[in-house]
Amino acid sequence: MSARRGSVALALMLAGCQGAPLATPRDAGGNLRAYIDEARRLDARGAPKAIRGVCASACTIFLGLRNVCVEPGAQFWFHAAHLPDDPRPDSLGSLEMLAFYPPRVREWVMRSGALDSTDFDKAKMLSGEALIAMGVPACRAAPL
Repeated sequence: MSARRGSVALALMLAGCQGAPLATPRDAGGNLRAYIDEARRLDARGAPKAIRGVCASACTIFLGLRNVCVEPGAQFWFHAAHLPDDPRPDSLGSLEMLAFYPPRVREWVMRSGALDSTDFDKAKMLSGEALIAMGVPACRAAPL
């Protein structure tokens, strides 16, 4: 690949939020404490984060970053926090997640019961388009 093509490819990959965003193409979540630590690090640096594709579970706390953007076609799957090897909801962990969400997302989560159980179901999923309608910034389209 030529240097020019490589530069163009890199520019296209980095298009979206201001700066060079950290992109999330598919994130199934994981240890909530690790995600909280990462969210705080990103926010402290003001690092942009573009969320594309699937963002589930603990990944959804990134919606509260000040420099986040979402793609309209992204999917955000919500469920209650739980401790490792324990399928029961962890209410303290869920409250921590709730604190990260922007106000309109938090209202939807509380109204829909999205953090009431640890199960994933379609009723507890929001599209990027729905989140954009709630005020979460849309990622800018890549320049052609």
